[in-house]
Amino acid sequence: MLVLDGAVGDVGETTIIRRSRFVATLARVESEDDVVALRERVDAAGANHVCWAYVLGSGPHQKTRSSDDGEPAGTAGPPILAALVGREVVNAAVVVVRWFGGVKLGAGGLIRAYGGAASAVLDVAPLREAVPSSVIRLRVPVDDAGRIATDLHAFTTVRSVDYGPCAVEFVVEAASDVQNRVRDHVLSATSGAAEIVAVSEQWA
Repeated sequence: MLVLDGAVGDVGETTIIRRSRFVATLARVESEDDVVALRERVDAAGANHVCWAYVLGSGPHQKTRSSDDGEPAGTAGPPILAALVGREVVNAAVVVVRWFGGVKLGAGGLIRAYGGAASAVLDVAPLREAVPSSVIRLRVPVDDAGRIATDLHAFTTVRSVDYGPCAVEFVVEAASDVQNRVRDHVLSATSGAAEIVAVSEQWA
């Protein structure tokens, strides 16, 4: 699987097909809110259609969605999605904005145009192999929190810390192959008093 290098921001590419202009924008996304934000920041002034698709996650929990935005059903969003899926790109969204050039393309032409626009932006994007990581949410007694925090900073990325009256909740990210090590260490260090609240996998 591939992901867009998050350091580069949005990637854009323009194609002209029979006087219609198609501007495709690819972005790294981690949630549906990120997809909405991408659609809102894409320049679509005067455009006839703003079509899109995204892939979030992988495996049985993968989420995909697409929109034709007024184009004939199945001629815009699905071809964009097919380009992402065909390249095995995850945690990514593509928005294709179309300015109509006066020549109708027909269903087949639209499918090729939108799929081609998505493929064109994927061709120029800095994609890299995805690295699986786990996001772990755990709760530890307040008395153990300082020592556990030091340990967690040593071999995970601590995303957030929430201090409660009796317990401290950490959200950390770690390589998937050390997930069990993190859990076992925290449980051992707290004599079993820690609670693993949730574990989810993502691709970094």
